Amino acid sequence: MISHHPGEEMLVEYASGSLPAPETLIVSAHVAMCPRCRRHVAQLEALGAVLLETGATAPLEDAAFDRLMARIDIERAPAVVPGPAIDTETSEAVPAPVHALLPAGLRSLKWRRSAPGIEEAALRPYGGARVSLLRIRAGQRVPRHTHGGSEFTLVLCGGYSDGALHFGVGDIASADASVDHAPVADTGTSCLCLTVRLGSTRLTGPIGRLLNPLMRQSA
Repeated sequence: MISHHPGEEMLVEYASGSLPAPETLIVSAHVAMCPRCRRHVAQLEALGAVLLETGATAPLEDAAFDRLMARIDIERAPAVVPGPAIDTETSEAVPAPVHALLPAGLRSLKWRRSAPGIEEAALRPYGGARVSLLRIRAGQRVPRHTHGGSEFTLVLCGGYSDGALHFGVGDIASADASVDHAPVADTGTSCLCLTVRLGSTRLTGPIGRLLNPLMRQSA
């Protein structure tokens, strides 16, 4: 059962087409997996259509209008060139909105070991964000880290715990520079996640601080 959904404001912006491209990608993937959010987005889109048809829209404040226009001009979601045909295993594990960013199927991706028990496969960049699949071995703890910008994570297979919170298939999580954490993958099966990152990841543990320069060199 999906327990962690995008916030209401994010869904409203998504339904209206004003959500920035990186967030649009992760929300699109979540909506493809979540019947509840899919119904809610459909309701929001229907409501927006009625408001436009009747002219019953509330006036925007000047500052809000300026922000909206800036997003339209600068953060318009880029066109995605369709990727190669992918196998059934990949199409079942990865939501349809992400397929065009895949250079190949899961087994053919270039997986890079980023830490013990953790592998990452970079996908095509999208909207200025770094997009990747993260595969974490069952029971593996991710090295403690924080973020130089916003990071959005969607669980595709398995699950993980982050403090008191648990994230399973379809759950979406967000983090930024205010978050310092070390998530742990569930035991029994590996965890596969889609991550969308704006900014770098910085290790914060005692050993991690020594490894940060090496991470920057290999990025």
